[in-house]
This record gives sequence, structure tokens and C-alpha cells, in this order.
Amino acid sequence: MAEIRIENLTKSFGAHRIIKGVSLTVPDGDFCVFVGPSGCGKSTLLRLIAGLETATSGKIFIDGRDVTALEPYDRQLSMVFQSYALYPHMSVRENIAFSLRTGKIPKAEIEAKVAKAARILRLEDYLDRKPVALSGGQRQRVAIGRAIVREPKAFLFDEPLSNLDAALRTDTRVEIATLHSSLAATMIYVTHDQVEAMTLASRIVVLCEGQIMQVGTPRELYERPANVFVAQFLGSPKMNVLPAAIVEGKLALQGNGLRLKAPPGWNGLASVGLRAEDCSITSPEKGALVGTVALCEYHGAGQQLFVDLGEVGRIAAFASADQKLKIGEKIGIGFDVEKLHPFDSNGARLGG
Repeated sequence: MAEIRIENLTKSFGAHRIIKGVSLTVPDGDFCVFVGPSGCGKSTLLRLIAGLETATSGKIFIDGRDVTALEPYDRQLSMVFQSYALYPHMSVRENIAFSLRTGKIPKAEIEAKVAKAARILRLEDYLDRKPVALSGGQRQRVAIGRAIVREPKAFLFDEPLSNLDAALRTDTRVEIATLHSSLAATMIYVTHDQVEAMTLASRIVVLCEGQIMQVGTPRELYERPANVFVAQFLGSPKMNVLPAAIVEGKLALQGNGLRLKAPPGWNGLASVGLRAEDCSITSPEKGALVGTVALCEYHGAGQQLFVDLGEVGRIAAFASADQKLKIGEKIGIGFDVEKLHPFDSNGARLGG
């Protein structure tokens, strides 16, 4: 396997600049997830690494070798796409072995590699079936098997679970995580789904408009987002962001007369972030915030509330499953100041 490093990479389509000077190192054996909204450049960045797109400027290194000008095959990478792209007239065995046969690999070696991939992906009972006789999850595992047998320097995944239903996405996500653990392979995975990013990645790269917003472990990004964009992109429901300021050394929330002790380093404060799970539901007279229940969603283990705070807007909060709440009810919301995330007027986190 190999380290992948990109330096000052840019990509333009005519006058439209898609990737804007991205630099990043993906360590050997890392599971790196590119995540961001549609149009942020994550798939383009993956295709640049794969060699399916030509960089406008910058460098790409794989295992210390400059591959910027190399053809895709010469980069020794395997890519798994959103579409399975299986040959319908071939069996699972033939689909997995196809690239090896075209590479004139000895038959015994092909059989051994196919058998190993089938064992890893639990496809041994399906090797003689055609793709039409497989479920979506099984087809995606065949596509992954086809990538495994090539023994690449790294695996690239471009939204591989997008065509699966919710249950299959969860099952296949677990299989991909297990695969990474067993192979200790370098993997780069593109998704717009922040749940996939948080559960799969050893390192997440959050992209917006062709630029990196933050790089870190899922815990680092969730607990200390670098800016409002990252804070609201990772987490479901998205982080609540409330207008705030430091007034005479105290934390003041817009539309609320409450003054709280402000942590040091919060000068320049323009807003604070508060996650739904950090809200506690209380009576109106005990709440730091007071609002009206606009929507209450029962999730089995708990309830997700949307609470109207008047001029401040609407925020999300969690309540226990046994709390009896109804739409239109006035409630209080409490929180620990230490759980707040401070942001300046540009949306950047205060205090680093």
C-alpha cells in the first residue's frame, strides 16, 4: 500500500475553477473520506488522483512517485464506482477475474486471487451466478472484489453506496470497514453522507467549493469544528447556530436577557453553536432559552424537537422518549456553557 500526497492541485473546466489549490497527505493505510455537499469538488478530486481527470496545475504523488502525468492504469490504483459496471453475461467469478485475465496472469494465480477475494467478501456461494441473480449489495461486493484482486497501491471509492437502500447501505458500510481493517489498505472514499463519513473514516476531509475546510478524525471535527460550515455539515440534525456577543464581559444571546459567564478567548464572538444532544428540556422558568414546540418527531429511543425561539429562529433539541410534549407547548431549554462552540463574524472558530 502507499501514501498519497497532493500539492497545490487545481482543476478548471474553461473559466470555471473546480479545485482551488488543494494540498493533502493521505498516510499509508489510512481510511480517508472526502465529504461535502453536491458540487464541492470531492468526486473531481478523487478522479484527479485516479488519473481520470487531468490536473490544471499541481502535483500528485503515490508512494513518493510523481504520477501527475501518468495514465490511470500506471498509477496502480483500483476504483469502485457508484454504478457496479459488471458484465451481465459473465458470472461473478468471471467478473472478478476479468482484469487479471486481460493482464495475462497465470490461471492458477487468478483462481487463488478470486478465491481469496470471494472469501473476504463472503461471495463464495455466488461465484457461478450472473449479476442479475444478485442483490444490489452483492453486486457492489463483486465490484469491490474486482478491485481487490488487482492488489493496488490504494483503493478509491466514489459514492459506492448511493444506489443501495437504507438497510443495505448499513450492511455494506460495515463490510467496507471490515475490509479496510483486514487489508490494512490505503482507501479514499467519497460521499455526501455525513453518517458514512463519521462511521467509516480514520480521517475526514471536509470540502466546500473546491477548498478544504478542515481535516481531522471524526471526533476532532465533531467536537471542535473549525468553522460554522463544518459544524453544521457534520451531525444530524445540524448544529444550531445562535447570534451572540460578549457584552461587558458576559455572554449575551440575541433576543434573551440572560447573561452568562463567558469563557476566556471569546472576544469577537458573533455566534455560538449548540448541538441538539447538548440541550436539556426544562420548564419555561428554568430555561436559558424559552420557545414553543413547533414539531416533535418520535424516534423510538427518543424524540427530536424543533423549537421556535421567536426572533432567534428555530432550533433542534433532543428529549427522552417518555417526555410528554405537544406542538404549541412552551418549554425551556437549558445547556452547559462549556458545550457551546464560539464563532466569529466570518464563521471561524474562536480560540483555535
